[in-house]
Amino acid sequence: MLMYRQTDNLDVIGYSDSDFAGCIDSRKSTSGYIFMMAGGAISYKSFTQTLSATSTMEAEFISCFEATSHGV
Repeated sequence: MLMYRQTDNLDVIGYSDSDFAGCIDSRKSTSGYIFMMAGGAISYKSFTQTLSATSTMEAEFISCFEATSHGV
């Protein structure tokens, strides 16, 4: 059961992160994001990126893009 506390602040806060080439076999990065409101999660996802990032910056960019285009 999901429970949220009563609050006047209904700001949506989002976080995203990724690793760089975390999969030993495919060298693909893993990304994830979570959106929270009123102290509880309203949307989240963890996934292996479809592209092989060539840098940490690129892996983070892909993670941020996925969060903002598929998030809330």
